[in-house]
Amino acid sequence: MDAFAMMVDAQFEDPNLALDAFWRAGGGTDRVAVRIIRKSPEGIDTIGGNQFDLNAMLVQIRLSEVAQPAKGDQVDLLDDAGQVTETVQVTGFSRIDSRKLVRTCEVSPVADSPDDDPYAS
Repeated sequence: MDAFAMMVDAQFEDPNLALDAFWRAGGGTDRVAVRIIRKSPEGIDTIGGNQFDLNAMLVQIRLSEVAQPAKGDQVDLLDDAGQVTETVQVTGFSRIDSRKLVRTCEVSPVADSPDDDPYAS
């Protein structure tokens, strides 16, 4: 293991930066215990004199834990007691770091029922 991999592992093991989760390929029932780093970058874009708030939810996953994350995979985010607090679904990919250690995935919340859909109008 080189110094870069050790640094990445240290970040993912830090309880202030990362959290426990279960990764479920294709949203199935088989799950893999992983550590993820959750990010919520925000930007404001101006188009035609109107401003739009561009919110995104991203998770970073070590490729040593999930070699090929895919659209439709689901991630159960866990609290300190190991209980699922939220489930998100992979909707897109941002990038893989230059050392091919970490993949950044765009995710969105999974609604338990149509009434729980945060994006329904």
